[in-house]
Amino acid sequence: MKKYTYFVFLFVLLTSKSVFAQDDIINQINTPLLQKYVDLAKQNYPKRQMFKSSELSAKAKIGVASATYLEAFNVSYFYRPDNATIINNSNPYSINGFQFGVYLNLGIFLRTPSLVKQAKEEYKAATFQTKEYDLILESEVRQKYYEYLQLFNDLKVKAQAYIDNKASSDGLKYKFEKGEVSLDVYSKAKAITSSAQSEKLLTELNLLKAKDTLETLIGQKLEDVK
Repeated sequence: MKKYTYFVFLFVLLTSKSVFAQDDIINQINTPLLQKYVDLAKQNYPKRQMFKSSELSAKAKIGVASATYLEAFNVSYFYRPDNATIINNSNPYSINGFQFGVYLNLGIFLRTPSLVKQAKEEYKAATFQTKEYDLILESEVRQKYYEYLQLFNDLKVKAQAYIDNKASSDGLKYKFEKGEVSLDVYSKAKAITSSAQSEKLLTELNLLKAKDTLETLIGQKLEDVK
């Protein structure tokens, strides 16, 4: 009965540590740092830059469409020297000096407002797409940051649990060699230590993955963000 009580107490102790560590995560959130991560992601993440480039391209098309108004007008001039005769057979209606003419292409002129409106709507749509992706990207950065914090704290708990279990296992090994505890008790202690070590290594791996994902989003190493 004493052996069973010992292992139950050990399990409850380790579980309590994990719960307390998770409860403290919300107090460890660095809001200014998280905002820097979000801003860096909007600045560096390639897919977001693709949306921003599409937005700028759509904006430029408004100017191009507006310039179409100028294509509807054609300005020309004709110059006749002052010493030439006023009327001749080849050009009986010309006069000496400069003559100017302005011509209007009615088709282009009437079509241009529609082109400008279309360009403005395309720019508006591109702007909405950028804003939508900003929301998605910000949410993803926040989630990965929270996941990184959770794994960082979980790793501290798992590392301490492994240290504690190994110390207990080493102590039981000494007692087992002296014949003070049974092989069953010592074997269970070794199994708990091995499990604790595996959990620690798995948490380390997941922490590295979360860190890599967050760095990919923001375009910088976490250590370089101040």
